[in-house]
Amino acid sequence: MELLTNEARAEWRAHWRVVVGTGIGMASCYAVFSFVASLFVQPLQDEFGWTRGQQALSHNANLVAAFLAPFIGAYIDRVGVRKVLLPAILLVVLCYVALANLTASLVHFYVAMSALVLIGIATTGLSFTRAVTSWFDKSRGLALAVSRAGLTIAGALLPILLYAAIERHGSRGGFYVLAAVALFISFPVTWALVHDRRPDAGEVVRSKAVAGWRLWPRLLRDRRILLLCVAAGFTYGPAVGLLSQLQPLLVSKALEPKMAAGLVSLLAVSTFAGTAITGLLIDRVWAPALGFLFTIGPVVGCAVLYALDAPGVPLAAVCIVLIGLAQGAEIDLAGFIIARYFGMRAFAAIYGLTVLAIGSCAAVGAILVGLVHDWFGSYDIALLSAGGCFLVAALAYPFLGRYPDRPDIDLD
Repeated sequence: MELLTNEARAEWRAHWRVVVGTGIGMASCYAVFSFVASLFVQPLQDEFGWTRGQQALSHNANLVAAFLAPFIGAYIDRVGVRKVLLPAILLVVLCYVALANLTASLVHFYVAMSALVLIGIATTGLSFTRAVTSWFDKSRGLALAVSRAGLTIAGALLPILLYAAIERHGSRGGFYVLAAVALFISFPVTWALVHDRRPDAGEVVRSKAVAGWRLWPRLLRDRRILLLCVAAGFTYGPAVGLLSQLQPLLVSKALEPKMAAGLVSLLAVSTFAGTAITGLLIDRVWAPALGFLFTIGPVVGCAVLYALDAPGVPLAAVCIVLIGLAQGAEIDLAGFIIARYFGMRAFAAIYGLTVLAIGSCAAVGAILVGLVHDWFGSYDIALLSAGGCFLVAALAYPFLGRYPDRPDIDLD
């Protein structure tokens, strides 16, 4: 069996630059922050005395960003990714600079983190995924997977780089590194290579016909969109919640701090593995089946970490890999399922609804993970709850049903 058909090869010859630009641009901006956020928890506590629960409250901004995501997505559908993406990257740089110059005021920290989250949401897959998906049809799953390779490389290397920078210069050094990466890599690469296919005149007229408040009831009445939101939110949400405290969580399970930081990098590698495997299979295998299989794994991983006080490095690594595989698979699944079931007419708007689900679950999860530690002195209750969320997500996928003959959604 050929990996690529002639039509797919033609797509790659014509549009590979968009995939490369997306891979580098997204990996060097806000999207990678979730992989390294836990490295700042202990340094900020040491420098300013803020508890883990107090720091976790900054994730409230994710709730606001999540509610804004569908509207940002609808705007991207109308004006294109570049008009939103390029200014947002520059603003993310300024947010990192603000975080590098924190004072002892907890309010200062909350404001700077809130700005990063609210602006950063526009520099994630909400914009980049639309760019890739708009140009690829016959090899869409593979293109989405390849476009995430850069995020995996950055997620594997940045924790090591930031750990060294933070160890030498404190949290200030780490935030300045993130600012430099976004300014000198993400912005120029995105400017040079990333753009989306704009609709023809007929599609523009149809899109304008559903612009405004009338769009949302029409999207939300489709049960498949609601199921996809449940699957995405209950997969990505608990994964991000655990990731936000992953290093201290692993330390609480009797791992050395440096080894725990290294396992944070392993999560990024396994996330890419999930993305890559899904990308290779999703053009040939029913996507909801893949979603179910990949999302069952973290249920086991969370159960093992919950049950064992000192699982050891090999077993802890396996648990992290299971969580990372599901997170990586979800990255591919959301964009592919939207395009395959609903087409491109309201792609970013629907993607924004999944971001709303993800952001809401991630914000609640990240806040509760930190607070649970403060309340009970361990992360065990958080692990048990996360495992339940993953199980709900796995069960949601099969109810999406078979692929429609013509991908579209009733917006007329």
